[in-house]
Amino acid sequence: MYSFKFRYTKYFIVLTVIFLNGCQSNAQQKTMLERPFPQHIVYAKQTIKPSNHSQKELDNAVVSFYEKWKQAYVRNNCSDKQQYYVLDDEDMEPGDKFHSICVSEGQGYGMLIMVMMAGYDKQAQTIFDGMYRFYKAHPSQRSEYMMSWSILNNCETNKKDGNQSSASDGDFDIALSLLMAGVQWGNNGTIHYKEEAIKLITAIKDLEINPKKNTILMSNDNHPEIYEKDMKYYESHPSDYDYNDIRSSDFMPVHLRVFNKYVPQKSWMMVMNKTYKIFEDIQQEYSPKANLIPDFIVFRDKKYQPAPINYLESKYDGSYYYNACRVPMRIALDKLLYGNKQADSILTPINEWIQKKTGNSIDKINCGYSLNGQRLDREINTIPSFVCPLAVSAMINSENQDWLNDMWDFIATEFEFKDYQYYDNSIQMLSLLTLSGNTWVP
Repeated sequence: MYSFKFRYTKYFIVLTVIFLNGCQSNAQQKTMLERPFPQHIVYAKQTIKPSNHSQKELDNAVVSFYEKWKQAYVRNNCSDKQQYYVLDDEDMEPGDKFHSICVSEGQGYGMLIMVMMAGYDKQAQTIFDGMYRFYKAHPSQRSEYMMSWSILNNCETNKKDGNQSSASDGDFDIALSLLMAGVQWGNNGTIHYKEEAIKLITAIKDLEINPKKNTILMSNDNHPEIYEKDMKYYESHPSDYDYNDIRSSDFMPVHLRVFNKYVPQKSWMMVMNKTYKIFEDIQQEYSPKANLIPDFIVFRDKKYQPAPINYLESKYDGSYYYNACRVPMRIALDKLLYGNKQADSILTPINEWIQKKTGNSIDKINCGYSLNGQRLDREINTIPSFVCPLAVSAMINSENQDWLNDMWDFIATEFEFKDYQYYDNSIQMLSLLTLSGNTWVP
């Protein structure tokens, strides 16, 4: 009897310990995942979400699109299988060894998406960490903490013709995603997310912020020491003639606020206020009817103005085109997450113009406009990268409720995933997260 009782008691204690350890393990897992999808963020007062669908329907739409996006673009086919990247399939030609399979912009998108989809996707942290490893394996030439903007076939860093520079928007998104990862999963694992983010943010401050103009540089390839010299010298170095110029889509006020929280510097807020002012001046002087922002803004004759044709990418560099189309989404987030009224002054006239321009017909939104509000091409081409950010911008005011509801339905039903590539589909993915109330920041 004694022996049986002893064994029974011992067995009971072991079971109890296992049970308690299991509970503790589950509790630790819950603690480690601080912001699981769905989040259902309550955005700032007077802002709105689509009201013609339940929250569950909104979340389901996000999940459905995410599964397609993940299958299409998340890759780990480098020699190091622990590295993951976001596939850039834009204009991909078979056999073109100089084609970018990944750009830092897309890597930033992917890292943001993965950290926000954690909780739904059990692989999220594994993939995010792999994306971090890929970013670290492809540093820019001027800073090991910044990502080279273009990665070629076979996962090789693009070093051709000085292409191992950074792209500011990619670095901004990667830095924000790392801070979010530190909140989501904690900083006690193999990657200290917060520490890595601070290293990158410090590099951004040093190499991608114009200290004289308080603006965001397009890349870390701009050298202020050249600009400081006489006109003849830097005019003979075209790559540095754009030192004071701006790519409008690099302006991410939410990122600047978060950076200021983790790496306090008065320059972050100076950059934010200065860029808002530049955008307002551009709207008033060059786009008084449509209030649009161009892809690129140059500093010439002591003033900021739309870039000339073929300034950097195309004849539409001074128009509202494939870079500036992201501006409404990025500025709207400043209103949604922080209630900043500066966003209203930029976006309200754009929202009013696009509804009037299209007669409230979303299928008449075109992929590009001149600053006077005219379509760039004669045929209407309605695509996600232009529609989705405008839908996010509609969230800033309840007067846009019917328009926003229609835009959600259009985005959810009219755009076929297979008809678009990485850029459009990634912007749609990020927009769906915001539209459904699932975008958050640390």
